[in-house]
Amino acid sequence: MDLSLVRHGDTELGPDGLYPDPAHLSELGHRQALALAPRLESIAPHVLITSGLERADETAAPYVATSQIHPEFVPEFDEIGIGDLRSRDLVVVKAKLFQKPFIADFSEYDGESSTEFAGRLINALQSRVLDRFPERFKDERRVVLVIHGGPINAILDWIEHGSFTGSLGRNIETASITLLRQGPSGLEIVYVSDTSHLKDVS
Repeated sequence: MDLSLVRHGDTELGPDGLYPDPAHLSELGHRQALALAPRLESIAPHVLITSGLERADETAAPYVATSQIHPEFVPEFDEIGIGDLRSRDLVVVKAKLFQKPFIADFSEYDGESSTEFAGRLINALQSRVLDRFPERFKDERRVVLVIHGGPINAILDWIEHGSFTGSLGRNIETASITLLRQGPSGLEIVYVSDTSHLKDVS
């Protein structure tokens, strides 16, 4: 099985420099989504899953509109829950969100811990993707997840280390594709954050 992890397109920011709720694609993000559609057509997925958030659905929309596929919405592939962080002073919010290295743990704000975040993601990955198409399934399956940078980071960390360390250190570009392949020893990383389909998008 080939599993393509697509990060949503460029997203509009609020006046505070953060994603509003809900967050929609920017004009650039919509152009990226249009450029992504032919790439997804060439992949020809049997299954397309999104997190159900607006920016993920809008990224998939141009491809969905011209294909016969019916997307599935799996909210467990959403970004980490940040609890009540938005209600805090903006200085505190930005210090947490832009720390280097970024550690995905918002338990002190009544949000998700790294363990809870990873558990939710990996359980969804197992139940909605890997167990759905067992390794010995007679036909190759192609699955696309249109999700978010944090979950893609966490999934890659889990593949490389067998667990999620909590660090979101990879720069996953907007509207990029990360390809995983299910082999005899489990999921393998083929490439990360490919944006070759965006070369003419500005």
